[in-house]
Amino acid sequence: KIGKDVVIGNNCTIGRNVKIGDHTEIRNNVVITDGVKIGKYCLIRSNAVIGEEGFGFENEKDGTPIRIPHLGSVEIDDFVEIGNFTAIARGTLKNTIIHSHVKIDNLVHIAHNCIIGENTMIIACAEVSGSATVGKNCWLGVGCATMQKIKIGNNCLIGIGSVVLKDVPPGAVMAGNPARILKMKDNHLK
Repeated sequence: KIGKDVVIGNNCTIGRNVKIGDHTEIRNNVVITDGVKIGKYCLIRSNAVIGEEGFGFENEKDGTPIRIPHLGSVEIDDFVEIGNFTAIARGTLKNTIIHSHVKIDNLVHIAHNCIIGENTMIIACAEVSGSATVGKNCWLGVGCATMQKIKIGNNCLIGIGSVVLKDVPPGAVMAGNPARILKMKDNHLK
């Protein structure tokens, strides 16, 4: 279902049962797989891939990797921007969710089952691992990475190149590898 005044560029692939909200622009060579929902006033830049399976494997007893089925999809709310060559993986059982007003730069990877809170910015080459939750009003810097299943609270700033290995409390400013809290946004050192 395609809403009114939607613009779709050249060479795009759009799967079955996709919903695209009014006034959304999808640029060239974008892949949107089955069941993806995209809200109103979104911008998806060229070569983005939304809804393909993520990198999900478990090992047999002998160590042979077997793929975990990805049965969920991707839900993108209103006023979201997604950069060039960005990949957002479908969920395994539940959906990967990108809330309203999220801005995602070029070359970002968001893995299966992630939830990205409203007004969050994720900058170029960042990676959010499977089942991670990022709160509202966060800023994830260039090239940062997260451990799977972590939670980043609201109003956090994750510095350039940081590697986040554990949950982050609301209002934290973190940097480093491994990332550590430099200060809290209320200016109290942690």
